[in-house]
Amino acid sequence: MERILLAAGGSWAEAAARAATVLDQDGIAVMPAEGVYGLHVHPDRQQALERLRALKPRARDRGWIGLLAETGALARYAATVSTRAQSLAHDHWPGALTLVLPASPLVPASLRASDGTVALRCPGSELLRAVARACGGLLLSTSANEPGSPAPARVEDVALTDVNLLIDQGPLSGAPSTIVRVDGDVVQLLRSGSVRIEGI
Repeated sequence: MERILLAAGGSWAEAAARAATVLDQDGIAVMPAEGVYGLHVHPDRQQALERLRALKPRARDRGWIGLLAETGALARYAATVSTRAQSLAHDHWPGALTLVLPASPLVPASLRASDGTVALRCPGSELLRAVARACGGLLLSTSANEPGSPAPARVEDVALTDVNLLIDQGPLSGAPSTIVRVDGDVVQLLRSGSVRIEGI
């Protein structure tokens, strides 16, 4: 496994370029997400998706999180964006808030849940946004933990071995993104995280 040490002063732009190359070649990259380390693959690379499912077994009806390269891409990948969803994205993106919304036809099947929704976030990390841009505007993400284990805040806690690239940024906060489902003006908290939303 290749390792890049951002904690030692490495360039995030060079790391992003290397990660984009690895993902384009059906690779899996561990990269720092909002507060934990995550697994990332190109959403259109079937071989990488199968490897990811082997690393993190889960029901096929569950989608993965899609990371957007730009905040303005929300309308491209969400079939409907309510005023409430627009307000949340405006207030918290780029950042650690994941919105679950109806998926548009442009969302790859790998990111769709069986109920037709998709979980989307424009991350605060310039590294992740650059990699998402290189992948066509959308990057598949999930926490880099084995099923049932906590999401890792340190690279030393990443126990998964079948990955091609590890980008080490040192210890992170340990707080994952907050996940909310937005149905019109109704907001439902699905996972508590580093972003606190008033009124839910």
